[in-house]
Amino acid sequence: MAEKRMTRSQEERKAELEKKIQYHKDCITTLQKKLNAIESPQKSPSRTKGLKRILSENKISDETVAAALGFKSASEMKDRILKAVEKK
Repeated sequence: MAEKRMTRSQEERKAELEKKIQYHKDCITTLQKKLNAIESPQKSPSRTKGLKRILSENKISDETVAAALGFKSASEMKDRILKAVEKK
């Protein structure tokens, strides 16, 4: 015996198409985010950021930093930095 063909109702077909549309909208938003990321790339962390972190976590003393930069003392280094900032 041949089986009768079952046709899906209009609601079932519409629901399936809505599901496909939503899937593609999600794909489009993902691609849009990737496109925006390409247009405005984020700066990669630089060496200065690492240096700032080291200084802020007090892994290196101010005296050591001053000596490495060629200053006589930490207070001289701070004074020169403050003067440079004031000039801007």
